[in-house]
Formats: sequence, structure tokens, C-alpha cells
Amino acid sequence: MLGGCAAPAWDAEQLAARHPELRRHSGQRLAAVRPYYWPGRDALTLFLCRWRLGEPIPVSIAADATAEERRAVHLALAAWEGAGLGVSFARVERLAGAGIEIEFVSGMLSWAASTVAECAVGGDGDVPPGRAVDARMRAASIQLGRNDPRLVGSALHELGHALGFQGHPRRGDSIMRRDPKRLLETSVRVGKGGAFSDATLSALYALPSGTVLARLPLPAGRTAALDRLAAIARRKGWRGPWLQVGDTAGRIGWRGAGGAWVALRLTGLRAALEDPRKLAIEPDANAVRWLD
Repeated sequence: MLGGCAAPAWDAEQLAARHPELRRHSGQRLAAVRPYYWPGRDALTLFLCRWRLGEPIPVSIAADATAEERRAVHLALAAWEGAGLGVSFARVERLAGAGIEIEFVSGMLSWAASTVAECAVGGDGDVPPGRAVDARMRAASIQLGRNDPRLVGSALHELGHALGFQGHPRRGDSIMRRDPKRLLETSVRVGKGGAFSDATLSALYALPSGTVLARLPLPAGRTAALDRLAAIARRKGWRGPWLQVGDTAGRIGWRGAGGAWVALRLTGLRAALEDPRKLAIEPDANAVRWLD
């Protein structure tokens, strides 16, 4: 993950009132999600992002993975396929664009496993009132530790991030909690062919991708750099924008001429949920050149 948990800037009960289908997912902790952020036109839009259903999500496993590591990942993928979200995976040797990439790192502590996930946004993130953001998960890169005694559980947890749930609930029964004991118990159960489900991810996939959680005002001019860069990207035909978000920091970027990454870093995300004025938007070196 880039960069735990502030009080949400949206009302979970109001979200459930707008989407009564959430009531079918007893025990879900969707209110603990770290939303995706679009700061544009002096407002901060908080929204959900997940993979669109109907097509298998490509997944590649590093060529140096051992047979046991591959088995653990395949068990985790099959468990998510059977969890009722509606997702399916296509195992591929190498990604040719969108998809989930999984690699293993020697010497990594089991709790240090990480995921960087990207959400693709259409229409420059402009969100008319009452409508969802044009958003979908596009890619994710997962790093798992070798010799992890909870490897199946760790893979399930990181795949949960790759599927679109950023953040870690403090309570409840979700695999997305930072709970080593639960990861171990789930590893053993799923490894023996036991059933797996997760109400929190089921709730995420019960809602349309791009569901808006809140739209918060920002100080005048705060989003000027992003608004200008989005206009340049539109004129130049750059690919993107793609969003990455973690607990405290994130990034919004495009692929410009020659595939160069042109991006702005978002910091103060946790604080911005309580006070949007604390959101900082910082162009990288490539973005500065274009803005100048």
C-alpha cells in the first residue's frame, strides 16, 4: 500500500439508504474503505473503484514462483471466485496491459506484503451531481513474502486490495483486517478446501464502480495544477488518468509521449477525510515541466 483510520467523511447509513442492497451483506465493513480521491474544480470527490464484471481479470504469477507458492495463489484466486462477488480470473503467463501481477520477495516479513492498485478514471474525473464517476480498476501489483506461514491468507488479503478495497477495518470478520491470527486460520481452512466469503468485498461489488461517497469543497485554486494538467492531457491524447491511493498518500497520473509518467502526488489523505483543506497536491518533475 502507498503510505490507518480517520472518521469517514461520508455517512455510512446514508450510503445504505441510497443503496438498500447493502443490507443483504450482514457484517460488512465498507465504511472502513479508503476511498479513491479526485480533487478537481475546487472540490474533492471521494468514490469507490472496483473491477467491472463480465470479463475475467488477467493474473500473472512471477516465473520464479515455486510450486507451493503457485498453489497458494491459485487457492486464493479460486476462493475469491467462489466468494459471490462475480469476479473471475484468467491465469496468464505475462500481462499485456491491464491485470494483476504477483511476485514473491525473499526476506520480506509476512506482514510487509504490499499491493499497489490503479483505478482508471474517464472524463477527467468530472462528476455531475448525482452521478457516479466513470471509474474502474485497471491494474495491481502484489508483492508477497517467501516462506510466509500464512501465504494463502496473505494472498487473499492482498488480492482484496487488488480488487478495489483499500484500507483496513479495525473490527469485524473481514479478511481485510490486519489480523495475523485470522490470516493463519483462513490459510489453513482454505488450504483444506474450506469455504470462503467476505461481506465487506461483497458489499463493494454490490455497488456500481465509481459510486460517489462524498463531494467536499476545497479552497479556491487548490486543484489548479490538476485541472491544468488534465486539460493538457486531453489535448495531447495522453493515456489516463490513473489513480493510486494508500492510507496517507496517493498519485494521479497519465502516460505521456513515449510512455513517460506525468503525475501529481496527493498527500494528507487521512487528514483530508476530516478537513479537506489539509489535502496537498504536488506535481512531479515531469508535471512541473508541462505546467511551466
